[in-house]
Amino acid sequence: MLNFKIKKDSFLNCLFIVQGAAERKGTLPILSNLLIENIGKDSIKISATDLEISIITYCKAEIIEEGKVAVNSKKIYSIVREFPESKNKDDIFINFKENDSGIVTISYKKTVFKLTTVPAIDYPTIVDFKLEDGFNIDFKILKKLINNVIFSTAANEETKRNLTGVYFVLVDLNGQDYLRLVATDGHRLALAQAEVVYSSKKNEGIYDLLKNGVIIPKKVLAEILKLDKSDSVNISINSNNVFFHFNGKLTTPLPDEGPAKPLKGLDSSNIQARGAEFISRLIEGKFPDYQTVIPKDNYKTSIIDTKNFFNSIKRVSLLAEEKSHSIELSFSDNNLLIKTVNTSVGEASDELDIKYSGEPISIKLNSRYIMDFILNIAEENIKVKFNTIYTPFVIEPFTDDSKSGNKMMEIIGVFMPMRY
Repeated sequence: MLNFKIKKDSFLNCLFIVQGAAERKGTLPILSNLLIENIGKDSIKISATDLEISIITYCKAEIIEEGKVAVNSKKIYSIVREFPESKNKDDIFINFKENDSGIVTISYKKTVFKLTTVPAIDYPTIVDFKLEDGFNIDFKILKKLINNVIFSTAANEETKRNLTGVYFVLVDLNGQDYLRLVATDGHRLALAQAEVVYSSKKNEGIYDLLKNGVIIPKKVLAEILKLDKSDSVNISINSNNVFFHFNGKLTTPLPDEGPAKPLKGLDSSNIQARGAEFISRLIEGKFPDYQTVIPKDNYKTSIIDTKNFFNSIKRVSLLAEEKSHSIELSFSDNNLLIKTVNTSVGEASDELDIKYSGEPISIKLNSRYIMDFILNIAEENIKVKFNTIYTPFVIEPFTDDSKSGNKMMEIIGVFMPMRY
């Protein structure tokens, strides 16, 4: 019967990480549970799966009696969260004990909860990976890449299954390996890439798979974005699954505290250095030939202040049609007019000073798509490229040393104009 003692903050952090993999309202009740088991005498392993993605975390704990138990994921997380916060840096230790009747007691001082369990033997087996073949990438870089493209994935439609995930592909640019992420829903496309050091064997295994490209589901990537801190990530892939192993210490934000804030009072040294493991099935199917829609040359260009552009679109779009979110961008000599007309509500317009010297042109676009992309751009200015009212509208970060047609761009957004 599993029996251990653990620091509250460490336990809560690990429980939060796995929440996204537990099925809430599935056809298999067992999937609403998570599996807790001891690893040796000084740590526990917590696993959750919905059969599509699986998440495993490791926490330091004082193991009193070995065993494994499956308990409701949402309930145990809610219980641990409600225990008091530590004061004066005194750690709060929670007692976790299973009895012969399959009842788990979770307690701190005079506060006691008792949870029913399900047989651990009935819990699904999570696929195991060998880590000999993979590559490492800095966690911050991976998170930035995902953030820059994930919003462009399609909704969960069976007819567009290959568009509901993010395309990961390894490309060679001037002799250097770049990890490129691409996402599209058929109306917009986002691409982000960063240089990686691939130290494993080339021309076989994961290298060949990545050279051909794989489609990773949006759900597991969204769960990765919830993590706030990690040293590096090792990515392994086979023909059916992708495995993310997060090395070092992990922290996560509480749901109601927003992103990029660690758990209150969390001492990350309480978390096992083994980190966490995210496993997901790959999406079958072929990703569209995205390079055909990315313009190469002969495009008009304009330089626009990023913040001013975003804020102007945000203001004008308040009166845009709720379904289409359409706005019109009218470019003239060093001027941009942003406007929308909604026959049932009214109209709005705003003007910006920009750098543009081409022929006047007006292009109709989805304001939400544009704002989704610009929101993640840190550069002060952006470069927009366009040609006609029918050809793709392109946005990318702009710096003084940017060169037209540079193939090593880190971020690019492509948007199909709307019909008049």
